[in-house]
Amino acid sequence: MTATTRRGRRTPSVGTVIRFVVVLAAAGLVFLPVYVSVLSAFTEGGTIARNGLIPSLGEVTLDNFRQAIDAVPLLPEYLVSIAVVTLQTLGNLITGSLAAYALVFPAWPGRRIAFALVLLTLAVPGEALVIPNYEFVSGLGLRDTIIGVVLPYLAMAYPIFLLRQAFSAVPTELWEAARLDGSGHIRTLVTIIIPACRPQVTTAIIWSAFAAWNGFFWPLLITDSVAVRTIQVGVSQLDASEASEPSVIFAGAVLVVIPTIALVIAAQRFLVNGLARGALR
Repeated sequence: MTATTRRGRRTPSVGTVIRFVVVLAAAGLVFLPVYVSVLSAFTEGGTIARNGLIPSLGEVTLDNFRQAIDAVPLLPEYLVSIAVVTLQTLGNLITGSLAAYALVFPAWPGRRIAFALVLLTLAVPGEALVIPNYEFVSGLGLRDTIIGVVLPYLAMAYPIFLLRQAFSAVPTELWEAARLDGSGHIRTLVTIIIPACRPQVTTAIIWSAFAAWNGFFWPLLITDSVAVRTIQVGVSQLDASEASEPSVIFAGAVLVVIPTIALVIAAQRFLVNGLARGALR
């Protein structure tokens, strides 16, 4: 609440000021590591050591990025990560849409139980599935391949949940009318249901892309050769390489973050709308 002055202007109350300070402090804590990383990436390593935790920007240099790229083959790993993101996102879009459609529109016994099982998988830590996934992928002979990296994550629970909630808001009459007109299930899904839920579908795509891009432990475990190593694994190797300067490691981290920041900026409107509509379902 706010207090009113004699001239009719409202002054913020103590509670409003406290909330603002708390939010500002939280934003500062989130922004500080990003600020330090970006600043350190463009600063010589000696400058970082002299200035302590928060370096001051001295002479701007791009040598850190060159050293990071020379020490570890980051550019080929970029291409591998792009391939992993493309395959995993496409797989989650297909499986998530089909599963969500099956859980909403065709009436069949047990679909509520099936949805409950999908939700139950969200409570299972990913680390608990590492050994079964490893044995499964190795048994198929897909170890140290891009397909082996993406295969266990082609049908994740969160996109199914998000799209199921979105599809539930589509009027059943619309689906029934399409079916009466002779439209098949796939055609109805692609031409009617998905366009009606475009913000949530976009959110599912962005979430899947982030999950694929940020994956580290599984690609590290299932790959051996540099040819199929992702960018996250490659950056982790900077610490063990000859270019172990903190500024070089920060430069590698900045190279990893750039695509995700660009994706958020480009799709921010769809992401906010999708999350907001999903919360209202």
